[in-house]
This record gives sequence, C-alpha cells and structure tokens, in this order.
Amino acid sequence: MRRALRSAGRACGGVQCLFADTAPAPSERAGASFDVRALTVLLAGGEEAWALRQRVTESVQADPLYAQKAGKYEWTRAQLYERTLDQYLGMTRKVMSLKEKDPLAAGKIVRELLVRPPTPGLVSHVLLTAAQDEPCGLDLHVGMFIPTLQGQGDAEQQKAWLPLCYNLSIIGTYAQTELGHGTYLRGLETTATYDPTTQEFVIHSPTLTSTKWWPGGLGKTANHVICMARLVSQGVERGPHAFVVRIRDAQTHAPLAGVVVGDIGSKMGYNAVDNGFLRFDHFRVPRRAMLMRHAKVDPDGSYHPPPVAKAAYGTMVFVRADIVQNAALFLKKAVTIAVRYSVARRQSSADERTGVELQVLDYAHTQRTLLPLLATAYAFHFTAAHMRAMYVAYERESRKSGDFSALPELHATSSGLKALCSSRTKDGIEACRLECGGHGFMASAGFTGTLGNYAPNVTYEGENNVLLLQTARYLLKAAATAAKGATPTGGAAYMQRRGAPLRSPLGATADPRDAAALLDAYRHRAARLVAEAASAAQESGARGEDTFARDQLAWIKAAKAHCACVVLLAFTDGIAQAAAQLAPPALAVLRRLAALLALSGIDEEMGDFVEDGHLDAAQARLVRLTLRQLLFELRPEAVGLVDAFGLSDFFLNSTLGAHDGDVYTRLFDAVQDMPFNEKRTGPGYERLLQPRLAKGFGKPKL
Repeated sequence: MRRALRSAGRACGGVQCLFADTAPAPSERAGASFDVRALTVLLAGGEEAWALRQRVTESVQADPLYAQKAGKYEWTRAQLYERTLDQYLGMTRKVMSLKEKDPLAAGKIVRELLVRPPTPGLVSHVLLTAAQDEPCGLDLHVGMFIPTLQGQGDAEQQKAWLPLCYNLSIIGTYAQTELGHGTYLRGLETTATYDPTTQEFVIHSPTLTSTKWWPGGLGKTANHVICMARLVSQGVERGPHAFVVRIRDAQTHAPLAGVVVGDIGSKMGYNAVDNGFLRFDHFRVPRRAMLMRHAKVDPDGSYHPPPVAKAAYGTMVFVRADIVQNAALFLKKAVTIAVRYSVARRQSSADERTGVELQVLDYAHTQRTLLPLLATAYAFHFTAAHMRAMYVAYERESRKSGDFSALPELHATSSGLKALCSSRTKDGIEACRLECGGHGFMASAGFTGTLGNYAPNVTYEGENNVLLLQTARYLLKAAATAAKGATPTGGAAYMQRRGAPLRSPLGATADPRDAAALLDAYRHRAARLVAEAASAAQESGARGEDTFARDQLAWIKAAKAHCACVVLLAFTDGIAQAAAQLAPPALAVLRRLAALLALSGIDEEMGDFVEDGHLDAAQARLVRLTLRQLLFELRPEAVGLVDAFGLSDFFLNSTLGAHDGDVYTRLFDAVQDMPFNEKRTGPGYERLLQPRLAKGFGKPKL
C-alpha cells in the first residue's frame, strides 16, 4: 500500500514540478556576508569540539538503534519509553565502539557522560541529543541525582554512592515536589524524624498532599530517590533536607515495604519520561542516608546547621543554569526549522516578470517574528556560557575556601534567567510553528514534539513567577544598598547611578545600534522599576514578605527587566570575547543581532522606556525605523545564521527544516510510511463503514 501511494505521487507531473522548485536557491546561503563555518566552530566551542561533534553524530546516525527515530512521531508512549531507554543504555556500547577509532574522543565522552550532567556544547550532550532528541527516564539520574550527591554528599558518601551511580547499579531521581506543594520548600509535608535508639530516620508521608508527584524516572525506572523532607531531630523541626532512599528491590524492582510508587500517566508531552508518585509509610533509612556535606546529625540526634542557610541551593542553581542552556538549544532548533521553511515556502500572487511567488521570509511580518527569535537564540547561547561560568566560579570558591558570598547573586540570577529563558523559548517555539502555517501543525514538522517536551521547563524547578520573586528579593536588597549611597555588588551595580542623565543617548549622542547606549537604556529601565517598587513598599510600611505580597506584579516586572539586562550584557560580552576568533564580517552580523534583540525588546515594552522620559517620541520613532532597517539587513544572513548552529538533519528530525530545503518531497514521503497507511481501509472499516456503504443508494439524480 505504501509503495503504491509513493509511486502514484511520483507519477504526478505537478507534484514533481513542485519538488523541483522548493529547495532554497544557492543564493540563500551565498547571500551570507560572513564565514558560516567559522561561526559554527565558535558556537561549538572550538575546532576540536566541532570535529568531535561531527564524528559522534555520524557514528550515531549509522547505528540501527538510533536510525529508527524517523518513525518516532507515530510511537506509542510505551514505545517511546522503551526505545529511548534502550538508546540511552546503548551509549556505553557506542562509546566503546568509538573508542576503537578515536580513544581521545571516547575518553572525553565518558568523562562528560558519566561524571557530570550533559550540557549543550559538550560532547556528551551532542551524543545524547543527536541519538534520540527525546527526554528519557534516566534524565534526572544524570541531571539531578548525581549532581546532588556531588554537591551535597560528604566525601565518604560520594565514595560509596557515585561509582554505583556511574555504572547504573543505582538509578536515581529527585523527589521534591509534592501533590500539594511545589516551589515553596518550607511547605513540604514529608517528614524525616530521627530515632536515636536505632540511629535511623523515619520518612513518612502524613497526608495525601504530601505524596511526591512529578519526579521524572520515578514511575518505572529509578530504584533510589533523593527525597527532600522536613528533618525533625530531638523534637525540633530543622527545615527541608536531602535523603538518599532506596525505594525498589535490587533484584525484582518491586517497591519495598512501606513504599507506594507508580507512574502518574500521560501528559501533554514529555511522554517518554515516566513521571511518578511516591508515598512513604514510616519508612526507615540509616542516619547516613542524610546528605551531610553541609548540615549534619550526630548519632545522638544533635543537629549541626550548614555554614550558610542556603548552602544546599547549589544543586538547584546548577539545574537552573542547565535549563538556560537547554533553552538555547531548543530555540535554536525551532528557529532553524522555521527559517529554512520560510525561504523554501513561497506564498503570494506570482511576480509578473518572473512568475515566481514571494518567499515567506521576505514578508516584513515574518521577519519581525523570526529574526528577533534568531537573535534571542544567539543571546541565550552566550547567556548560558555566562551562567555556567558564574556557577563554576562559585563552586570552586565554596569548595576551596568555604566562601559562599557569591551564592545570593548566583541564586537570584539563575532563578530569574530560568524563568525568562524558559518562558521565551516556549513561546518562541510556538511562534515558529505558527510562522510555518498549516504544515507546521504536522507532527513530522518537528514542532509538536519539541514544544511538548520543552513546555515542562516553564514549571519544573520552580514556577516562573515565583522564581522571579526570588530574583526580586535580591534586587530589593541591592536597591537598599544603593539608597545608602553604596554600590551594589555584581550584576546589580548599575543601580547606583549618580548623575546619570535621564534622557537616553539613543539618537542623540550615539548610534541607536550602539551596544553601550542600548545597555544603558535597559539598565535605566530596570533601576527605575526596582526603585519604584521599593519606594512603594516603603511608603506603605510593608515589611518582609508583605513587600512582595502587596505588589507582586511590579516586582515580577522589575525582575524581568533586570534579567533582560543580564541577557543583553552576556550577549555583548560574548561578542567582544569572540573578536579574536571571528573575522570582521561575522562580528558585524553578531552586533546587528544584538542590536535587533535590544531594539525589538524596547519596541515591545515601549511604555517602560518612555514613562519617565528616558525616550521621547522622536527617539521612539527612531527605534522602530532602526529596527525595520536591521530586519532588512539581516534577512540575507538568516539561513547562514541558522546553519551556524550546526544542527544536523538527524537531530532536527523535521520535514520542514532539513538542510536541503526539499520540503514537499519530505512531507509526501513521510506520510507514506505511517502505520495508518499500511492498509487501504481504516480501523473499524468492516464493522462501521462497510455495512453502510454496502447498502448502496443508487446513482444520484442530477
């Protein structure tokens, strides 16, 4: 049946003619003014990293275990779970086969894959995502369970548990969120009460709402969890702490006595992952099951608090930094598909001279949607590097000298960037889909799975508005410092602006594309929004949490403005650091992208910039004129800029976004192989349709 459909389609002269005209003309790529490969190498992390990434991708594509992903969009949930798990476990074999050809590369992969969670730009991440492009029941084992042991376990605990985690004798997940409680850690109901007579903790779920709910890999995969529970010792509650708990039998995988565990069912997406539920009935674990790098409980129950109250937040910071990196990757994927399709697709009345319809990307409204998203993807790439560098510096200092002074800013920045980047990426994926019209709704286009699998980022690891309020708490302290005439430390130093002119230099003393002038405008807005929110709180007499409860909207807006400053600064700093590696044409294009990001943000939030006179009407008009000019200048660069992401067709797995732009051939071929087209008739035909059709109604009377 499939062969017959394909042959019929190929025999149609009209279809064949359409195929011939749809691939992007060579001029689309030739139109780029910069060396695409040089930019690709920069984004990949250097020549060696890019070469390794290509070798790994080629190796994975040639493996039958991974090559079956072409039919992924038709898999059931059980198939998704089993096949992605099979692919993940096949990584060990894949690394060993690669080792025979490239020992150095294999060594790097092993270190990255087993010793730390995968992150975009690192070879382990490339290996995993190129192989399956699908979340897996082992993701939290690698992404949270192991990092928590590394960050919160003492030396003895790490020595005991980590080797077993690396060889998958232990498979873990992170059980924090409860049925009735999420971001608010102090509200968690699960308890861990210390019993000095047996030197054990008794972990208990006292209510229905204390049921752990959502941990990935919990439903069917993990045999251990890191359970966040309220510690009680010597009759005193000590707040939430982390405990390593075995929940399933090592041989049978059956739940242990006192443990109730299972899967929470299908979701809107993310269905390769077995998100689960977990309840404890007075379940006992040894004293040393509590992670004790920071806080400790002695055999007699004496409690030793951590040196810094929020020292254990390091793992959360790591995960949120990782989410920023994932935001960059997912947005790159969506923009690549949309840009390539929008130059292959033609839509309008044919030009009288050429007889050719207009490319979709030549429409100004399409450019206004896609090109700022392209700029955002680049900005998030450099922001992820900035966030990672902050985390590495903090981790190094805290381990070396016990210096936790960078933690407040790191926590605030990672919280706000997680919120900003995940929201914009989720919305950006959908915007890219919409720009692809009806074909974007096809599963084979790649957006459905991408959006469904990415959307949970907006809510896990903290609901975004709650996280923005955590950033706001940091900003309130910075505003108080500035009000005393001192300069806040770190990324909030701009709040101390003595003698700063109110009116923006945009269009006055500087080019409206000038990076310094644009960053000044963003900082002015953020400083004003923070100062106004702080002033309103002071006038009302609100203190503590009442400050945020009274005017949450203003504080959330201020936090978003601050995070926009961080993103723009990270982008411009990243471009400056790339100056030694890129030729002037590539740097010029990146600077245009940074200006486009900044000016499109001003255009979308114009009220914030004109409210106190920082921009006047003439400057606002200049912003829009410059924005339109940048869209015009960047249009020829668009395909080159998405090519520079270096995302393979195998990774994209999209009929619309392939490198050759042969959209309609790929769409037509993809549907021939669907299970639904295996038979001439549909399910239930004999029972439902055939009896009705067999009755016959004669020929219609015309």
